[in-house]
Amino acid sequence: MECHICKKPISGQYYADALGNKMCESHYQHDAVACSSCMGFSTKENPLPDGRYLCSICVGLALKPGESIEPIKATVIKAMSTVGFGDLQMEKIPIEVVSAEQMAKIFNTSINPHNKGLIKVATGFLQKYSYTIYMLTYLNKIEMAGALAHEILHAWLIENGVQMSQKYTEGFCNMGAYLMWNRLGSSLTKTYLKILHENPCPIYGDGFREIHAMYEELGWEGLIKMVREKKLK
Repeated sequence: MECHICKKPISGQYYADALGNKMCESHYQHDAVACSSCMGFSTKENPLPDGRYLCSICVGLALKPGESIEPIKATVIKAMSTVGFGDLQMEKIPIEVVSAEQMAKIFNTSINPHNKGLIKVATGFLQKYSYTIYMLTYLNKIEMAGALAHEILHAWLIENGVQMSQKYTEGFCNMGAYLMWNRLGSSLTKTYLKILHENPCPIYGDGFREIHAMYEELGWEGLIKMVREKKLK
């Protein structure tokens, strides 16, 4: 057993992250920080411009500036269409990958690198809605697929005239992330699903668990029908 940081054999006390990486006590006390994507071990070396830290796995999978998001978008659209969300013309929704600073300027908020994705809605001719989805740069592509599906479901709710409590809205949109992380083959998906299921937030966490329980009983078709018919408040 070796330390994830110094690669030397560990003797004595050690620490382990959610991915099974081990770290000796010395490096844990002085160098360890949590990866902002998977919560695995990272170090304080080479932080991103917005202050985030990524582990070596997430750095390798990160969508770099200038890299196209289209392959991820295509994967998300295909998965969402197969379970019943094909009525939304998802391929026409523009997606821009921006920094945390750019995201803050667009939405007139303070800089928050925890905002992995946000959707901007505009009303146009004949009250038709238009959308632009903004995704945070350097996201792990697995995480980005889930975050993108979450934002697309916000657009789907608006298109279908569905208004629910914030808890049910965010819980339902988190089902998009659940869908993607169940379909993508990666060692990280179990970690993301665990974070999703165990989220202590009364909005995003409790909302997801309640909506997921409905999905377990009704399946995608039944859940979508219930939401579309505005049976949830």
